[in-house]
Amino acid sequence: MPSWLLNLKYTLKTKRFWLTSLRDIIVIAVVLFAIASYLQRDMQTGVATPINAYTIANKPISLFTSASINAQQHIRENSPQHKPTLVYFWGTWCPVCKVTSPMVNSVSLNPDYQVVSIAVASGTDADINTFMQQHHYHFDVINQQNQPQTISLSQQWGAMALPAIYIVDAENNIRFVTSGVTSSWGMSLRLWLATW
Repeated sequence: MPSWLLNLKYTLKTKRFWLTSLRDIIVIAVVLFAIASYLQRDMQTGVATPINAYTIANKPISLFTSASINAQQHIRENSPQHKPTLVYFWGTWCPVCKVTSPMVNSVSLNPDYQVVSIAVASGTDADINTFMQQHHYHFDVINQQNQPQTISLSQQWGAMALPAIYIVDAENNIRFVTSGVTSSWGMSLRLWLATW
């Protein structure tokens, strides 16, 4: 047996190695939590800001308005399930979004959830559409630069660091916020929890 392997076996058996490793893991977790908290500091909580816009495919979207609340209540009363909504702020230029967008796409394929995204500083509708086709993404996209609001959707929602993900329940309450990389199972779990 090579000497490096013997040294490794010995090291793995020492109490000092495991205590040092535990300390390092705790320090890394605290640093990551602090960074995530800093990135999420401006993200909106409470009642979701209404979204009235058209997607890049010219499909109208009206979410979190009093009319949508009444429609959702009617659906909930006449259906065993209602759909929580994932609101995703992202950009075609954002390197972290390149990791998160495929996961958002996989969540959007689940008929139990509704996904709407807002592309921030990502060019024209044609540019975004080309990007979506190249990457085989199928979620609805609103191009923020084409919206008539004086204050952009990302500013209204406090999405200052991208990607920014909001999970909104059927009563239009923001239940969870996330900024940065997240997993599809993590998003799905939060969407499932938003149904309760």
